[in-house]
Amino acid sequence: MDVRLRVAVTDLKTTNVSALCAEHKISRETFYKWRRRYLQGGVEALAPLSRAPKRSPRATPPVVVDAVIRLRKELDELTGDSGASSIQYHLIQAGVKPLPSESTIWRILVRHGFIIPAPQKRPKSSMRRFAASAPNELWQTDVTEWPIATGEVADILSFLDDCSRVILESRAFPKVTTIIVWETFCQASQRWGLPVRQLSDNGLIFSGKARGFEVEFEKNLRAAGVKPITSRPYHPQTCGKIERWHQTLKKWLRRRPLANSIAELQTQLDEFVHYYNNDRPHRGIGRITPIERWNQTPPAINLGTGIAGPAQRRDGTINNGCANFDANNRYRIHVGREYDGQPFSVYHDDTHAAVYINGLLIRALTLDTSRSYQPSGRPRGRRNN
Repeated sequence: MDVRLRVAVTDLKTTNVSALCAEHKISRETFYKWRRRYLQGGVEALAPLSRAPKRSPRATPPVVVDAVIRLRKELDELTGDSGASSIQYHLIQAGVKPLPSESTIWRILVRHGFIIPAPQKRPKSSMRRFAASAPNELWQTDVTEWPIATGEVADILSFLDDCSRVILESRAFPKVTTIIVWETFCQASQRWGLPVRQLSDNGLIFSGKARGFEVEFEKNLRAAGVKPITSRPYHPQTCGKIERWHQTLKKWLRRRPLANSIAELQTQLDEFVHYYNNDRPHRGIGRITPIERWNQTPPAINLGTGIAGPAQRRDGTINNGCANFDANNRYRIHVGREYDGQPFSVYHDDTHAAVYINGLLIRALTLDTSRSYQPSGRPRGRRNN
């Protein structure tokens, strides 16, 4: 604006116009345009003019803009799920025309201050994704915590179908145990059928595999013909779908008063599970509801045939660098003389064995059933330090 004022009040008789334009990097045409505007309208006329076209036939109609903003506020208040794709879904259901694209809805939200930039977020294109091909092919389960008004913290246990994203069960308890996990699994399977596989993290209520034993939940799954599998330690992305469900659930719960009891919290959970399964479009499955996705593909069939148990366990003490096991100490697995005198546990079946010392896996191998001694490939004898 300072440059425009200087141009406006310049005395043309004593000023070199070309030099002034070069100094301020403006053209002579711009110089005389600003002079005319000043002479016609004073200082106010020097303010930059809008470059927006006077007419924009392809602009989104104001009534559609108002519908987008209204839906944004309503969805944000009710569910917290108020992104561009969700708004577009509800515009379709309401029959709004012309229907704006997702990018148009996003620009409207940005223009009206609803979008907070988050450039630090990891791009979705960088993530590796997997999904079961049919309902009941794979279930995921996890537990999260939520406070209630009495000051206690409740455990929320949920089961989710990996293919359809249907929430099979979501129950609130004072404290979840492995027996409660199994009972809740049974409630879900009575309604939805048995899954082929059940995925969880390595929490003790779900699995003892990382610690060398089985919990009741795993034993009961195998007896029912369901294969229990766990995520890699410290890698929650494997159970990302159930983790994301709990994030969405908590976002919804934060918009409601804290429940006064476990029973009241359960009522809230039931309300949101019904909405999530039947009314909420899910971006991860093509912007349809989970129940629609479930109905698109016949569920996988689990015949309920029991799965063989895990390896047997044998305990002992390392002797001459070997772990001796089997009913008659038939096998000798070489692990190294540095472990002499230390207690060990061997988990084995007819073909495989794993040796643990102090809870750490020292060696895993396929047994050579034609021989007793199972060499490690390391030089024999005590190591020199």
